[in-house]
This record gives sequence, structure tokens and C-alpha cells, in this order.
Amino acid sequence: MENKNLKIRKTKDILLNSMTYLFSSFGIVILLAIIIYVFANGLPNLSWDLISSDYTSYTYTLRSETPENINGSLVYEDPNIEGSYFSSKWGISLYDGNDVEGNAAIKVAHIDENSPLNNMIDTTSEKLEYISLTVEDEISIIQVEYYSLDENGATVTNYLNALSRRGAENMINVLNQGEYISSLMLNTHGGGIRGSLISTLYLILFTLLFALPLGIGGAIYLNEYAPKNKFTNILRSFIDMIGGVPSIIFGLLGLTIFVPIVSSITGSNSGTILSGSLTMACMLLPTIIKTTEESLKVIPDSYRNGSLALGASKTQTIFKVIIPNALPGILTSVLLAIGRIIGESAALIFAIGTMIMDSPTPITQGTSLAVHIWVLVGGENPNYGAASAIAIIILLVVFLMNILVKFIGYRFRKKQLGRG
Repeated sequence: MENKNLKIRKTKDILLNSMTYLFSSFGIVILLAIIIYVFANGLPNLSWDLISSDYTSYTYTLRSETPENINGSLVYEDPNIEGSYFSSKWGISLYDGNDVEGNAAIKVAHIDENSPLNNMIDTTSEKLEYISLTVEDEISIIQVEYYSLDENGATVTNYLNALSRRGAENMINVLNQGEYISSLMLNTHGGGIRGSLISTLYLILFTLLFALPLGIGGAIYLNEYAPKNKFTNILRSFIDMIGGVPSIIFGLLGLTIFVPIVSSITGSNSGTILSGSLTMACMLLPTIIKTTEESLKVIPDSYRNGSLALGASKTQTIFKVIIPNALPGILTSVLLAIGRIIGESAALIFAIGTMIMDSPTPITQGTSLAVHIWVLVGGENPNYGAASAIAIIILLVVFLMNILVKFIGYRFRKKQLGRG
């Protein structure tokens, strides 16, 4: 009978262990599949241009100065940039590259400081404006003029066109034949996330500015001052409950309360980074309070009693003894909060909006990196490559945050053991 019961227990243990390994493996496979997909699609699009460029691109139609104003005797030195084609007549090197979204484009590799292309006239402007080509600008179309004599000896104007789809070498050949550029379509950088990075930094700064004093103050009250009664227990239950509220509900809170308040103060007519920061602060309060309170609880009571015995007041004890020793735990709550801010999207869609701004300010709209991903994949032509590249940035930041949290916890435990 005992042998039979032993076999049944062993069978149950094997079955339970197998189920544990099976479900764990399933989760790991799903996670690896997501990471592999993101990196496979995002790495080809991940570049410094993506990080540093504006999202909005601008198109200009330009022409060169008249042939009389161009010094045709200048011969420009070839910089010999690998993979590029150089025009000694116009002092410019072009190469076949890709735009931020991964589409084929002809880009400027080099332009001589004395090149006439540094003083191109903007034909779309009502007044005379000059625009200079810069490295990494994209050229989609060039039309040049060259002159010949007909059978009667009269000058005939001829036109040659170069399109981006024909490649950089063809465009350079066309340029070398031209005496005058009658039309050049220039596309500035676009599709970048510089504005969203700035917005994310603003969100982190103002959210922590609002949330940390309230969160740390609440934790100090609950752990150091609050009596152990039903009211305190109910308060802690409410904090736990708020921590489980879906973020979309906080977005509605921001839309109905913080957006009107901030708009009335700043004069804006929509959600702003400030209203989004206030919304995020409400979301993060439970995390900051609970993490900080736990870090305060682990400080031995002997520290408090020793400080009070030496004549320090309770306030002095808290701010000069308890908080400095709890600082690693408080920093952990800050890092966790930053990771949450970077990865949040649902609440911010309501509280700020989805308009990508290249030069955001605290009182204007601006998307975070997570909302930027939502914008890229939510349209009629989703850009999964650029979205995956941004996802890589978010994953790396969150990963580094988690490593930093573990490192701080390790150093704190090591310090505590050393004291023990």
C-alpha cells in the first residue's frame, strides 16, 4: 500500500514538474520570438540618423545661380569617399543609400565649401531665399540645362533629367553635362525620433518632479507616523487597488481632469506634456509608495532608537538617519518609475495626444517613444521597421534599468551584511 502511494506521489510530482517546464518553456519561446522579430526588423533601420533627425521632412525645389554667376573655371578636388560618385564640375559627391524608413534614396556624401550648390535659390519661396545642400540630404530629381548651336549658329537650350531611381552614378553624369541646374528637388531628413526622445525626457523629468515628493512623503507617513489602525489598513488597500487599475483609466482621468486644468493655465487647446506628466504621476504613486515603504521597513529599529536616545527629534531621525540608509531602495523606486514612463502608451494617448512634434515643450503636445510606435503602426501604411527600431531602444533602456535596479539591490544587501 505504501509503495502504491509512493508511486502515485512520484507520478504527480513528475506530472506537475512537466507542466511547470512546459508552461515556462512556452513563455520563454514567446518572449524569444518577440525579441527576434523586433531585432530582425529593427536593426536594419536603427541608426544615428533615426535618433537625431526630425520626424517631419521638408521638400524644396531649388535652382542654381545663372551660368554667368557660376565660376566655371573651378575644378573641385575629389574626396574619394568609398561608394560615392563625384562631380568635379559641381563639387558634390552622391551615393546610393536609404532614407530613415529604409527606402532607396540618393544622398549627399560630400559637398565642397565653394560649390555653387551651397547657394541654391528656393523657387517655392515668394522672396529670394538661398538654401545650402548638406551631407545626408536626399535628392530625388535634378533637371539641368546645357547649350548647343543649331545649323544656323543659334544657341539651343537642351534639358536632361536625372531621377533617383536611376542611381547616383547617373545623376552625377547628368550633372557633369549641365551648365545650369533649372530644378533640383531636395528632401531634408525625416522620419526621425529626436522630438519623441525630447518629449520622453520631459515626461520623465516632470513626472518624477510631481510623483517623488508625494510618493516618498506618503511612504514616510505610512511607515513612520501612521498608527496601526483600520484607517491605515484601508489606505494601504486603496494604494494596492490603484496600482492594479488599467492604464487606460488613468488616461481618461488625465483627459477629463488634467488636460482642462493645464489648458486653462497655459492657454493650450489640447493635451500637453505637463498634463501627461500629471497623469503618469498618479499612475506611479502606488509603485513609489510601496517600494519606498519596503525600503524603510528594512532599516533596523535600533537606528531609530539610537538616534532618539542621542537627543535627535523624530523628524531629524527620519531625514538624517532613516532616509540616507533607505536611499538604495528609494533609487530603485525611481528607476522602476522611469522604466514605466518610457514604456507607457495607452494613458498618454489620451493625456497628451498622438501628434509627433519635432520641437516639443512642456506646454505643447509631444509623443513619447512608446506612443511614437503606436503612431507608426496605426496608420494605413504601417512602418514596422522603424517601429521595431524604436522598440529596440526601449527594450535596451528598460533592460539597463533592470540591471541597475539589481545592482543597487546587491550593493545594498552587501552593505547590510557588512554591517551585520
